[in-house]
Amino acid sequence: MSGAAENLFDTGALHVVRERCAALGAMTAVVDGCGMVIDPPLDDDTRVRWITAPAISGALADIAARWATQTEPAPAEVVPGVWVSAHPISHRRRRSGYLLAFQIMADALRGDSFAALCRDASVEVDEALAALTPIARHTRECVDAMPALLRWLYEDQEKISSQNLAVEGFSKQLTESYEEINLLYKLGRSMNELVQPENYVRLVLEELHATLSFRIIAAAFVDDRAAAGSIAGRFLQVGAEDSESAWLQRSARNVLGTIDTENTAVLELPRNGDPVRRSVVANALALPVSRDARLLGVILVADKQGDDPDVSSVDIKLVAAAAGYMSILLDNSTLYEDQQSMFLGTLKALTASIDAKDRYTRGHSERVAHLTKQLARRAGMSDETLERYHIAGLVHDVGKIGVPESVLRKPGRLTDDEFEWIKRHPEIGHRILRDIPQLSDVLPGVLYHHERWDGGGYPHGLRGEDIPMVARVMAIADSFDAMSSTRTYRPAMPRDRVLAEIRNCAGSQFDPALASLFVELDFSAYDRMVRKHMTLETRDYTTREPGEGAAA
Repeated sequence: MSGAAENLFDTGALHVVRERCAALGAMTAVVDGCGMVIDPPLDDDTRVRWITAPAISGALADIAARWATQTEPAPAEVVPGVWVSAHPISHRRRRSGYLLAFQIMADALRGDSFAALCRDASVEVDEALAALTPIARHTRECVDAMPALLRWLYEDQEKISSQNLAVEGFSKQLTESYEEINLLYKLGRSMNELVQPENYVRLVLEELHATLSFRIIAAAFVDDRAAAGSIAGRFLQVGAEDSESAWLQRSARNVLGTIDTENTAVLELPRNGDPVRRSVVANALALPVSRDARLLGVILVADKQGDDPDVSSVDIKLVAAAAGYMSILLDNSTLYEDQQSMFLGTLKALTASIDAKDRYTRGHSERVAHLTKQLARRAGMSDETLERYHIAGLVHDVGKIGVPESVLRKPGRLTDDEFEWIKRHPEIGHRILRDIPQLSDVLPGVLYHHERWDGGGYPHGLRGEDIPMVARVMAIADSFDAMSSTRTYRPAMPRDRVLAEIRNCAGSQFDPALASLFVELDFSAYDRMVRKHMTLETRDYTTREPGEGAAA
């Protein structure tokens, strides 16, 4: 069918009706309002040439003129024995053409008129007879019934086509709703990344990239830690090529500087004359990530792929939903970071006050916490576990608050009774901390960090893998710092000797697998901590009033 016909007529319904008429032995064609053939019969070449002969085409023009005055076009005899019925086809409520059904009676294939028509169509008589005889079986009763049959067939197909369009529309809406629900479910289920909000932001970008048709999904955040927390100033993207990174980040920053917290922006991103790519990425979409009218960041999606390059309402809805989830998580994460900072600050103040009871152990808990976290990372533990191990290191000696200062600060070696006091500090620390719910998972480190791999430690003589992992990690960190620090009864040991001792005690005092990892660590950060603590201790010691140190 020509382009004009496709624009005017429901080609799907027409095609089905014409196939069914062909099964009944009726040739069909589509004509315009003047009777000019737009789409010829769906049949073999001989039949098509015969039925579109100039004599028949001319007669159709006259018949179409009569039909224009009839509400229901009546069947008409085109040439002797050949009848045509028509069903009007409307476009925008105006009759624009007809679906024709040609019915040939047996007597149409006899006589001089048939031979004349064959000559008019440039078809041999024998060839025409062979092609037309199988369908030349219609009667006047069949002709009279054809208009109603055409109308029913066409109306039924129009209804089916309309229903199919409705089903397609519902299917599209259902797919979009499923994608939205699936996206929101995944994002909602993953909103526990308070410690590492960057992981959640990456998940949001990846899910949007998998759901939408945009090639590039990016997010940029304000450079304000009070607003955006640990992700402040960060830029993340999915889908862009390496060569586009600088341009995309610059574009995201520009959008971040101009977008309103309440509005969605559909915009074009200039490429600043990039000679390789087109100068703009059309139909980019930017949505703010905000909380209580405070801008936290922006989600930017660009370069939509597929047949429809325009930003749709579904695109906006999904990106807006993702921005909403992201804003909630960032708000909660910032609150968590504040609470965590206050919590850790309190713990550091507590442990610093305990370490300060002995000038030789100043900073010990902070350094043990650092080494514990470093060894745990080397052992492949998760980021969340690293933070908990760090806290365990900070509070591991809190039980020393229950040990007499005279024992803690005694110069020289301890007596057996005094050492019994020291051996009590893990259990004292456990009792102090056990009623704090937030510290329940670090209590095994506090209680068991003086247990030995061979079972010769305290307080309960656990051995091997019966010792909790956090305690095994901390035992090495604690011993390393003790050997590396000056004490009242001995000077600090050289680094090579300390590491040799760790190796020698692997399998007896320490978990051998952890010991082998520990001796390969980089201790440069630890050494900086030692220098800082020594500087602070020296400064405080030289500013004390005479006699203050002994009394403290």
